[in-house]
Amino acid sequence: MKKILTFVAIVLLVSGCSQQKSLFKKAQLAASKGQLTQAISIYSRILKKDPTHYPALVNRGILWEKLPAKDAKERAKNRNLAEQDYLEAIKINPKVPETYNNLGALCTDTKRNLDAVYYFTEAIQLSPRYFTALMNRAIANYNLGRAMAALEDFNRADSIRPGDPTLLLNRALAYYDMGQYEAAVEDLSHLIEIDPDNARAYLERARSFIRMGYPANAYADLEEAVTIKPSYALAYYYMGDLMFRRGEKDYALGLLVKSKELANQYAPTYELMGDMLAVDDPVSAVSNYTVAKKLNPENARRYDAKIRLMRTEQGRERVLANRFFPR
Repeated sequence: MKKILTFVAIVLLVSGCSQQKSLFKKAQLAASKGQLTQAISIYSRILKKDPTHYPALVNRGILWEKLPAKDAKERAKNRNLAEQDYLEAIKINPKVPETYNNLGALCTDTKRNLDAVYYFTEAIQLSPRYFTALMNRAIANYNLGRAMAALEDFNRADSIRPGDPTLLLNRALAYYDMGQYEAAVEDLSHLIEIDPDNARAYLERARSFIRMGYPANAYADLEEAVTIKPSYALAYYYMGDLMFRRGEKDYALGLLVKSKELANQYAPTYELMGDMLAVDDPVSAVSNYTVAKKLNPENARRYDAKIRLMRTEQGRERVLANRFFPR
């Protein structure tokens, strides 16, 4: 599901001496030029003189999150520094909803969704019509498995900003995962009316049509998706699956080759091709499963099981049947 995770920078200095104001403007200018390290350094100078300078704390927190990191450890350190700044800012001024939203977004990004819901709720209590916080809380609730709470937040946000494209997409994804495919199609169709060049909307509607048993509608949407975005690897993946089910094996394999060329690190494409080749070319199937295993070691047991099934004709037929002709 697409994350909202909007951050709000404080752009005005409400009080302080002229020197502090000058430094604050310099920090803002540096940040606007992408000179994040310099901007952080200037905000730190401001805070050294005045640790209660709320705007500097919030803006530095945002920059810590944006700062490029060389590895996961450094990224975690930067996020921790950002969190400290947000928390300190809230102590100084607990009545600004945007700071709670920023902190909630950070928690969502670090998979601490329960904490995220708490901070988004604080933001919403301060500003009941805070659209972004409602959207963010919906996503955090959904991540926690609270589908109904997520839909309540999506619908509440929809009453504030009807037909928002980001809302329509995210709510449709929630409907899809809940098995409410018709509702997903309704939101995605509305999104396509608003934004007819949105390739993602066509792909997601195609996925819903597949679940509803309308492969022709799905294929038409996927064709539209690749017309809009010729490099859309995932659309070729689904098109290949549909074509194989229609008995057009060579065409399906060609579509998967195209998908691989566009996104050669996407493990499901290799698994799907392995399943297609299982009966007629088990050697190539094993090769595809091996690549999928390297790309996605979390599912190594499943790939290993399929590799073992390639040893016998019965096993190969079982792989094909389980994927394309389930009972």
